[in-house]
Amino acid sequence: MSTNERMVSWTSSWALVDGVVVCIVCKKSQPATEADEEFHHEQCCEVVGRKAAYPWVALHDILDCQRG
Repeated sequence: MSTNERMVSWTSSWALVDGVVVCIVCKKSQPATEADEEFHHEQCCEVVGRKAAYPWVALHDILDCQRG
């Protein structure tokens, strides 16, 4: 999967808003200072268990791969 495809996949679940990662479904957010902590969705969020538990780490991996 290309870097662009990985970013498209990441942004299908997450958004960066004012320096925090936000789940696009339940709107829960997590600042970068908590990047090493598991992301906690709202209990009723339909993506619980189906999306990365560490969205900051996933984003970091995508960007690191691009940089080589």
